[in-house]
Order: sequence, then structure tokens, then C-alpha cells
Amino acid sequence: MVLDVDRVFSVFRLFYDGEDADSFVPVAELAAEYTSGRILGDENNADPRLYYLAAAETLCRVLEIKAARERIVLTKTGAVPQEAEYSSRLAYARELYKGYEALCVGIIRDDGFLFLRME
Repeated sequence: MVLDVDRVFSVFRLFYDGEDADSFVPVAELAAEYTSGRILGDENNADPRLYYLAAAETLCRVLEIKAARERIVLTKTGAVPQEAEYSSRLAYARELYKGYEALCVGIIRDDGFLFLRME
């Protein structure tokens, strides 16, 4: 079962107050689908922590999109992009995501685990 996109997007709006927020609903849909795929067991779908995790995922992706857009526009005009601003925002968003991911330990699958055979 996929997380409710409206709930994910409403939590995302807590993190992001830009005027262009509504244009990022598709990003929230993808984050909801990705987070839903990591859930361990159907009984955990209603856990509010998952919605914050999906919203934090959305925020990271939105900031990456906005940074790329700004970089492209500024490069076309010959101006120098102010990457420090987006770099710090993105770093904060990634830390936020990691924090919510840590809160969800036990109800989501860890995609970062790699089992190596020891001999």
C-alpha cells in the first residue's frame, strides 16, 4: 500500500514554504511510493514517522531540482551561481532526512546495508 500523497505533501509544506510548492506534487508522489516500498509489514503504513520521512525525501529532491534549475539559468546568463546557499540548504535537508530515517528504524528496510562474505 502506498502512503497517502496528500498527507506526505502536507508535511512537506511544513518544511518548504515556497510559492512554487504546488508544482512539486509529483516529487511527493515519487517519495511516497519510494518510502512505501521500504515499509516492513502492512501494519506500519499508518505510522506518522513514515510521512515525515517521505516529506523529508521530497524536500531533498525539491532542493536538488531547484539548485539545478538555478545553476542552468545562471550559466545561460553568464552569472556565477551561488552554490553555497543551495549547498547548505541541501546539507540541512539531508540531515533532516537522515534523522527521520533513524526514527523509522524497525519499520522500514535499510537500503544502505550491504552484506559482504567474510572468509
